[in-house]
Amino acid sequence: MNDENQTEQHETLVKLIKKFGTAMLTTRSADARMHSRPMTPLGDDFDGGFWFATEIDNAAVRDIQANPEVNVCFMHEGDNHFISVTGRGSISQDRAQIARLWSAPMNAFFKGGKDDPRVCLIRIDAQHADYWDGPGNLLTKLVFFATVATTGNHEALSDTGSVNL
Repeated sequence: MNDENQTEQHETLVKLIKKFGTAMLTTRSADARMHSRPMTPLGDDFDGGFWFATEIDNAAVRDIQANPEVNVCFMHEGDNHFISVTGRGSISQDRAQIARLWSAPMNAFFKGGKDDPRVCLIRIDAQHADYWDGPGNLLTKLVFFATVATTGNHEALSDTGSVNL
């Protein structure tokens, strides 16, 4: 893949990531079982990674400390946008970073607020991402299905990409 194509796919990935408010974080526990849980990405910009807030005694924290390889998935079925990101997780209790990423709605999940010593951040440094950006509304889906039926080209109206980060 040439650098120009990789740059375009990276830009598409960043644009898609901004559309999601929830992700599924998948970790591997000490007994090698995979566990997924919904998490809210923090911050406004994708800088090659994601931040999530949780409590230090959370199972996701223990899983990441034992095995930092993770997967983060985003899905918006109505708009037909899907992203799967593999990466490495780490845990931070940096109070300045917690304060920087904190928002008022987070107070509902953390009784002690941003100053609660049990609040920590999970940082996922993305290594690779796959995305699927298909037709979103009913009209474009109908056009997509008609195009596929007549041409056999399944990629006619959708965009897929694979980005090394």
